[in-house]
Amino acid sequence: MERMNTFLKGQLLIWQLCVSWFSLVTVVSFSYFAATIGILMYQCLFATRTENTIRPLIFPFWLPEDDPFRTPNYEIFMFWEIMIIIIVLQTFCVFVYILFHVLLHNFYLMNMIIFDCEVLFVGLDESVAKLSKYSPRRIEVYSILNSRMRRIVKWHNIVFQSVQAVSTIYGLPLVYQVMFSSIPISLTAYQIAESLDHGKFDILFAMLGIVVCVQLWIPCYLGTIIRNKIMSSSYTYFNVLRQYTSKG
Repeated sequence: MERMNTFLKGQLLIWQLCVSWFSLVTVVSFSYFAATIGILMYQCLFATRTENTIRPLIFPFWLPEDDPFRTPNYEIFMFWEIMIIIIVLQTFCVFVYILFHVLLHNFYLMNMIIFDCEVLFVGLDESVAKLSKYSPRRIEVYSILNSRMRRIVKWHNIVFQSVQAVSTIYGLPLVYQVMFSSIPISLTAYQIAESLDHGKFDILFAMLGIVVCVQLWIPCYLGTIIRNKIMSSSYTYFNVLRQYTSKG
């Protein structure tokens, strides 16, 4: 019962973290939409002709030899920035969620495996090892032991297959994610520093910087805790076998 409660609490935590990730990305994305649309609505409804108004883009854009805010440059850039946000929401956000869900699920499966290894011989009569292999009592005890070991092996195979599938399908995207995350992180940090130089704090880019750093931190952290859990499970196997080898 304790083992199952721990596993179910882990599944609940997985869903809570995944919902939090979706909520964070959605709030940041729609904050950019809302800020841009709000400024455009003000310029359309309340701005006077004497005001020096420039139509806002969702993200700043620089053109060395042209004005990005003139027609049709503005409309083209606005369209592609909207498309980029939609693509990120539908693909990259889901990609990080899948990694989050699968890797954390494997982490809690490893916890279950370690727990089963620790109680592998609990409640079994060790004296049956001295009985004949045809003894009903020995057959019964060995049947229980084999079923416990079968469950451990089954969960091991599930974890191995899952990790292999993740590395096969998402291995290359993970490499590119780590390689190219430095670009948006650097651009976001530059934009924040630029706004601070002008005496302002750009909260939208600060939120974007948090999301960009978190999306890089999630797979790195999950990979680290799974590696540590694998090492912990190896020590558990060794200790259990060393403890009970002398008992037959």
